[in-house]
Amino acid sequence: MNFQLFLVAILFANSLGNDPSETTETTVEVSRPAYIGHMNTTMSVSCSLLHPPAGNITTTWTRKSDSKVIEDSETGFTVTTVSEENKVTLTLTIDKAVNTQDDSYECKFEKKDVSQSWTGTADVYLFIVTPHGAAVDVGDSATLSCVMTDIVKNLTVTWENGEGSDVDDLQGYSFVEGINEKGTQTSTLTIEEAQEDETFTCTLYPYEDEPYHTDVELEVDNSERALKLSTLLTALLFIWSSL
Repeated sequence: MNFQLFLVAILFANSLGNDPSETTETTVEVSRPAYIGHMNTTMSVSCSLLHPPAGNITTTWTRKSDSKVIEDSETGFTVTTVSEENKVTLTLTIDKAVNTQDDSYECKFEKKDVSQSWTGTADVYLFIVTPHGAAVDVGDSATLSCVMTDIVKNLTVTWENGEGSDVDDLQGYSFVEGINEKGTQTSTLTIEEAQEDETFTCTLYPYEDEPYHTDVELEVDNSERALKLSTLLTALLFIWSSL
């Protein structure tokens, strides 16, 4: 084999070994397209620099609503950085005290010695849940509700009774999950015959692994039943004493 054929064979073999899906391009990956949570709860957002270049990488978070650069250990925020093989992950934890409105947070990775930088954006959407309980007489039906406002998608909802059992598995209850209509979703639970005071739990799932729980109170008035029993006992005692 002459030298030219040998060179062609080597180039052909190398081309077979190159997988075009394997890239070493440096990019930023945000772990979620949007972060959804309840107002005044602690939330964490994160992004990763994939295939970072060798050398020192500086990182920053910026709140886009007011261009505030967030420093590590600043009141209301915690910043953590984890370096792994071919990845640097930057996480911002937003304390419930400052998590009060929708906002966007920009993560930035920078290699200053060569004036290179990479950015990503984590959008935070906050909703509010308002529970509506009920007060009824014993034996009457009762309807409870959870009203979710400022939501950006339909939320999965479940209801549990005071013992923590899913009402969907029990008789005597019916519930409607509700759908998002212009940012508001109302879920209702109907108890066919209320018997006693009970705390029900409305559970929302912005994400499958991140439920949000709200207690909803049912108050049942037993005074009428007690009066009837008292009247019946008085009558029975009168009859017995007359014998």
